[in-house]
Amino acid sequence: MFPIGFCKAQSVWDKLNKDPYKNSQLYIGIKAGANLNDVNVINRFSVIKPTNNLNQGLYDKRYLRTHHIGSVYGLTFLYQFEQRLVIGTNLQVNRLRFAYEQEQAGATRSVNFLHQHDINYLDIPVYFRFMFRPVNSRFWNKSNQKPFVPAVVPFAQIGLNFSAFISGNKEIQKFTTQNGLETMDFLINEDIQSTMSPFTVGAFAGAGARFRVGTFYITAEANFRQGFNNVVNAEARYANENLQNNAYDIFDDFNFRSIEALISIIVPIKYLNKKEFLPVEI
Repeated sequence: MFPIGFCKAQSVWDKLNKDPYKNSQLYIGIKAGANLNDVNVINRFSVIKPTNNLNQGLYDKRYLRTHHIGSVYGLTFLYQFEQRLVIGTNLQVNRLRFAYEQEQAGATRSVNFLHQHDINYLDIPVYFRFMFRPVNSRFWNKSNQKPFVPAVVPFAQIGLNFSAFISGNKEIQKFTTQNGLETMDFLINEDIQSTMSPFTVGAFAGAGARFRVGTFYITAEANFRQGFNNVVNAEARYANENLQNNAYDIFDDFNFRSIEALISIIVPIKYLNKKEFLPVEI
């Protein structure tokens, strides 16, 4: 009986150490979080031109620090081909919000326009992730104990982001102040798809940690994102006559930069034992 038991244990150990998938793992999961968006102005444009160029700044848009919290949600895919190295991509919807004011001041009467924007992009980021963890032997020992993998692994990452415009809405409120009394004259909602560039590219960098929970993982990360190109379609800047005639508005040239915080739940695809769903831990 002893030789049979020994041969069986030895056979299992040999099988685990000869497994062709033991040094890599695939993950798929869901991701969601929030972003804090900001606008980086490249060039300024205005419908209203003052008689004195020195007063042009009075008609510039004043970008607000409020109304700019958005959301991110979608799917994530990861391939870990080495204990410390991971490449990944996401398929996600990125909702960005921003706002600005334009004021036409007068001696006894002033007019103020509040412009609020809600934009959705389909994002496909491609990134490289480095896991901060010790490198250990990937071989199972003779007592069939699997290689040690820390339960919490911090990481840093960097990548490129490719975005396609999905939809966008602009809400404009006009307020008139006279003799100390403010009234709202009108509210306009306008589709801004025609004035936005269909594609944008940017880069991002961030850090986070992966937490093991049973046979799946939770990752928490924070990233800083910076757009490269102008998100406005310059050729269609003056195409929306409704905005120009009623709100004296055209877009500046600008791109986005944002900070995002995300939580992902990922599950491994490769298993050493499909019956018990024992994942290849790496």
